Amino acid sequence: MQDKMVSYSSILGVVVANKRKELGIEQSVLAEKMGLSQASYSRLESGKSIFSVDQMFECAKALGIAPDKLFNSVVNTVNNLKESEQLSVQAQPRGNAIKSKSEGGSNVGTFIAGAALGALLIGLAGKSK
Repeated sequence: MQDKMVSYSSILGVVVANKRKELGIEQSVLAEKMGLSQASYSRLESGKSIFSVDQMFECAKALGIAPDKLFNSVVNTVNNLKESEQLSVQAQPRGNAIKSKSEGGSNVGTFIAGAALGALLIGLAGKSK
């Protein structure tokens, strides 16, 4: 199995970032439309924070796309990553989850973040269209 993991929320963040950039919208503008600070929005887009369902719907609305289109882009990207076998995709453990507590801590540190993940996902997201 792959030793590099990525969370679904990180993938959603990259998909949203790609769409936002495609539409020529600045982070601060999208954050304002969603009712978030630019810093909070940036954490969502980078995968450092987890999108809630409400935020996903608000984000789709702010981007002017249907929520199912946004979700399908995430699903397609996840499928491309699984097929490429370059990364393992799984839910990001939460600190209050039973599994997290029973394993003696969170595996958040094993999740990839930053430019390398972004570059990989941007390339693969192009295949999901």
